[in-house]
Amino acid sequence: MNFTKDDLRAYFHDRLIIQKFFEQLTKDTPTTQEQVWARHILVQNEAEALLLYDRLMKGDNFIVLAAEASLDTSNKDSGGDLGWFGRGTMVPEFEDAAFLLKVGEISPPVKTDFGYHIIQVLGHEERPLDADGYQAARQQEFQTWLDAKKAEIGVTKYDIWASRVPVSPSIPLELLQQ
Repeated sequence: MNFTKDDLRAYFHDRLIIQKFFEQLTKDTPTTQEQVWARHILVQNEAEALLLYDRLMKGDNFIVLAAEASLDTSNKDSGGDLGWFGRGTMVPEFEDAAFLLKVGEISPPVKTDFGYHIIQVLGHEERPLDADGYQAARQQEFQTWLDAKKAEIGVTKYDIWASRVPVSPSIPLELLQQ
């Protein structure tokens, strides 16, 4: 491949323009985000979730039930604590339920692809984004803008390469022999 100095300059020129445009477009991206602090109990089926929900409504301790019954091994020993999270972090069904709850409320079972969750919200506030979260928010804002512009002007993407790339590539036998 013949990659010249002019090609390299053109590449970096384009990258710099895109970077400057990105910075200008996302300069007003908020540095805070609405977040909830929640804990949950995850079980396999609805019947079990309903029994646990009933026990919680009768006053059983959420932390004890999470340790006893939750399938989420990453947090069951900490009472099902998920910490603070913003929108776009959890699967939509879970996230929607958590953001609708008031502090202290416990949700009825919420079905997701992982199973059935019982969610309790411990906090709900506007919180500062960390550096990674802020960069992700900027990237999402830029991507949303770009997708809207593509739709507006009717950009069509043709994935013709997908039908031409081998499903299981292999090295020709003659290249393996020395």
